Amino acid sequence: MISLSSGIKKMKKKLLLSIVAPVFNEEEIIEEFLNELLSVLKSCAYRFEIILIDDGSMDQTIQRCLPYIEKYPEIRLLSFSRNYGHEIASTAGLDCSQGDYVVLMDSDLQHPPIVIPQLIEKAQQGYDVVCAARTNRDQETWFKKCTAKLFYKFSRKLTGLTISEEIGNFRILSRKVVDSITKMKESNRHLIMMFAYVGYKTATIDYTCPPRKAGQSKYSLRKLVSLALDSIIGFSSRPLRLMSLLSIFLSLIMMGYAGFILIQKLFTHQQLADGMASIIFLISGLFSVLFLFLAVISEYISRILIETKNRPLYTIKEEISQLNFQTFEGKK
Repeated sequence: MISLSSGIKKMKKKLLLSIVAPVFNEEEIIEEFLNELLSVLKSCAYRFEIILIDDGSMDQTIQRCLPYIEKYPEIRLLSFSRNYGHEIASTAGLDCSQGDYVVLMDSDLQHPPIVIPQLIEKAQQGYDVVCAARTNRDQETWFKKCTAKLFYKFSRKLTGLTISEEIGNFRILSRKVVDSITKMKESNRHLIMMFAYVGYKTATIDYTCPPRKAGQSKYSLRKLVSLALDSIIGFSSRPLRLMSLLSIFLSLIMMGYAGFILIQKLFTHQQLADGMASIIFLISGLFSVLFLFLAVISEYISRILIETKNRPLYTIKEEISQLNFQTFEGKK
């Protein structure tokens, strides 16, 4: 009779765990990340694969990864032809993953590998998605904390999706969730919104984000604003509806105002608004609203243009693994 412990061990051996980690100019930290990650994965006793996606690094990140790729057949590195951004790099990793469960994490050790066993344990309780929620934001500026809180609150109102400012991309996904995400081929991507969109049974665990050991965040203010626009416009038509309601409201006000001026002119021979100042005020106000409408509409149209081109999301320049390691070394 097979014991329960031996049955669990066999299940662990059959289960394949994929780790997807985008990298971009991480030469200072990538070796420490791989050492910690490999140590945790070996202790878990699961079969695993590590997929590193180099998002057009301009430093020695790839070279620092090569000794690990040569030593461990479980590690693969996908090198992009240029920088496509974190969301596209994460998407490429999900596309290439083969595991029954996939852990999506950053490679700068802001997502500590030691949390992975907790994610696996929670997922095996019947959850398709287990998110890691930060319990501390001490390293972030007051401005970033406030803008993040406003963005998520605004996004929840406009999209109707349940998202939290404490939860990023660090999570474990079941195979059916990954398959659902890979079917979504839009070019303007925000994975946090996409995870919320596909749904599935979700749980959360808490973790403490360690101090950044090296480097700095790759997300500038411009990138954050662009990501915010992509998330709202890509998952909601409410901005257009709000513009429509506002235009109807303003039209009713202007019609009432025009009728009032006409009645006053016909029966009292007085004018409520007289002179160029009032005319300039009305024209400037209406044109300001009109330009706001055009700005919102142009954001939607620009994204429609990109989607209709149906271009590939990314181009992989080369894939480096133990199987083709000698070939890659010969090209250097």
